[in-house]
Amino acid sequence: MQFTPPARGWWLLPTITFALTRAWLLAIPFGLIPYLGGTLVINDVTLYQQWAELLQTGRYPVGDEMWQYPPLVGPLFALGALVPPDPRLGLMLVMLAFDAATFLVLMRRTARGASIEGPWAWVAAGMLIGPVWLTRFDVAPALFAVLGLLAVARPMRSGALLAVGALLKVWPALLLLAVPRRGFGKAVLGFGATAASILLALVLTMDGAASFASEQRARGLQIESVPALAFLVAHHLGWERTFVYRYGAMEVSAPGVEAAALAVTVVGVVGLALLAVLRFTGRFDRAIPADIALVVVLFSMITSRVLSPQYLIWVAAIAAVCLLDPATRMRPVIVLLMPVAALGQILYPMHYNWLMSDEWRGLALQSARIILLLIATSWGLLRLLDSGRSDKVGVTSLEQVRQPA
Repeated sequence: MQFTPPARGWWLLPTITFALTRAWLLAIPFGLIPYLGGTLVINDVTLYQQWAELLQTGRYPVGDEMWQYPPLVGPLFALGALVPPDPRLGLMLVMLAFDAATFLVLMRRTARGASIEGPWAWVAAGMLIGPVWLTRFDVAPALFAVLGLLAVARPMRSGALLAVGALLKVWPALLLLAVPRRGFGKAVLGFGATAASILLALVLTMDGAASFASEQRARGLQIESVPALAFLVAHHLGWERTFVYRYGAMEVSAPGVEAAALAVTVVGVVGLALLAVLRFTGRFDRAIPADIALVVVLFSMITSRVLSPQYLIWVAAIAAVCLLDPATRMRPVIVLLMPVAALGQILYPMHYNWLMSDEWRGLALQSARIILLLIATSWGLLRLLDSGRSDKVGVTSLEQVRQPA
């Protein structure tokens, strides 16, 4: 199978749509257009600005329980807050730059014959996920995840790109499992060398750069996470439950929460280990690397203690790479994930009070969101396992076999 070049002028409509949708996303947090609860999302950008003022002095906000981010985020915030005229707008414009760079990378692949579905998926994801798209920083690691997946045929480069993404937000490290087995060692080497170099530079130039790991240990169950749903439902049946604001998120406080948090962590570690075993024993060798990446990240999300709406940006990035290849087996899974993203936007920022105040509408929306996410993850895994029994090999996989490692 060969990719066919796109028709003349193919780039115009997706580019115009991208520009219009991103202008809409930029306007919402400042109240420039009507949007229910839209100005609420500026709160995180304001917090980033406050941290940036400290980060510009060469110090991390050590001891601030809301600082939960890997060290490379520090320079990113410090840079964004320097963009005039308003530091908050500057931070969002930096996120827009990462967003646009991802779109351009996908468009370039389409220009070379990949499917136009990839760029369109990225454009649509911004609208489905809503204003947190640019008021959080998840589009930054998403760019490096996309670049790393597109570079799996050159594993050293892929590993280096994924390391940069992981130092912005940890999840891109999971995409090492998408690298073909013969190049995995080189990818790990590239990842380790790049991560160590960046970390050393940050430790030598900024105070508190290594504080991230210790600040992650005490997190509980965010109310939007998969395991927290059981406590939300139980509360409606009379079980004791309260919400507590900790570590920059609303967490569930109830009997059994600590045990549930520990259990979901164990399930996550064991499950990821099993996926790694399947990968290294050749079970996924016929699968497209991006398909593997999507399933791995979905599994990590359903076994996470936190599941904020912006986490769907991770899915959007990988899904866009999947859809560049017509041979992807994840298309129906991606379609199922679209309402998951939209439900996340309805819950936050539009109707977060429904979830906080125990309204049945909030519980219904969250239940639908979680159930669809669980179905999508299970379906994705089944289709990934089925690809190991198929005689068909995706176009991306063939290209990777033929290119030098």
